[in-house]
Amino acid sequence: MTNKYLHMDDWTDEQVSKFKEKGKDTQMSQIEIKSGVMSFLSESSNIVSEGDSWFDYLPGTDLIDCLRNNHNYYIKNYAKAGDTLENMIYGTGIDNDFQRISPSIENVIIKIGQLRPKVFLFSGGGNDIAGEEFASYLNHKNSGLPSLRNDYIENMINTVFKKYFEDLIAKVSSTSPGTNIITHGYGHTIPTGKGVKVLFFNFSGPWLRPALAMKGIFDATEQKAAVEKMINAYNEMLIGLDTSNTNFHHVDLRGHIDPYNDWSNELHLKNSAYARVADIINEKIMSIQS
Repeated sequence: MTNKYLHMDDWTDEQVSKFKEKGKDTQMSQIEIKSGVMSFLSESSNIVSEGDSWFDYLPGTDLIDCLRNNHNYYIKNYAKAGDTLENMIYGTGIDNDFQRISPSIENVIIKIGQLRPKVFLFSGGGNDIAGEEFASYLNHKNSGLPSLRNDYIENMINTVFKKYFEDLIAKVSSTSPGTNIITHGYGHTIPTGKGVKVLFFNFSGPWLRPALAMKGIFDATEQKAAVEKMINAYNEMLIGLDTSNTNFHHVDLRGHIDPYNDWSNELHLKNSAYARVADIINEKIMSIQS
């Protein structure tokens, strides 16, 4: 699998930081040049995004960085690493008095209403099936039951998560009928037990292998199969939504991401892989705008 961006994997922390800042500075300078008037940007350049660490990844590049730098999009990004579908679509935050905190989705919808973008990028679901959540999808090996709790997976992905997305689609459609939602279902990954390290300390993760080990699932083939089935089920749900909603578009990355060579850790891609995936997202954006 050729990748013209392989040199990005050798970047230092400083080079990664400059790449991130360049994307932000470029669009800010455009706004300043035009005295803050957003209408100068063509409809095809305006994008609003909400998501998880695939849109907000501090240790390396992410999809938003690559779309800004390599494809010259203006992106108002609300993504926050570690965010969940439920929080992004409904809001789950409460204050010390157990009162609801105004959710980010309210600002997202307001911005979509202001810009009327052709495209709204969304990245979510990874934190809903990985980390501490992942154990709930697994049976213990010693129980003699299948590795995966298939009925639970069916309910969570094809009922609960599907409803979340249907409500997101409805919110965006009612605010800006001409806005298309583009999302993805991640790709096949290997439960290596590798997380995010900063200065030799484990900053975040791992998110998959610990849960498998807790449930007594140690066989590497069985571990890989369990994760693969989860990713496939999630993607198939998104494909179904794509089929039934004209303004919802799923980008299937499973055939584009190498599970053995494209991952920096269990949940995040290498710089070069994010850049290559951004090219694929760009192709989808261009196809919608043509």
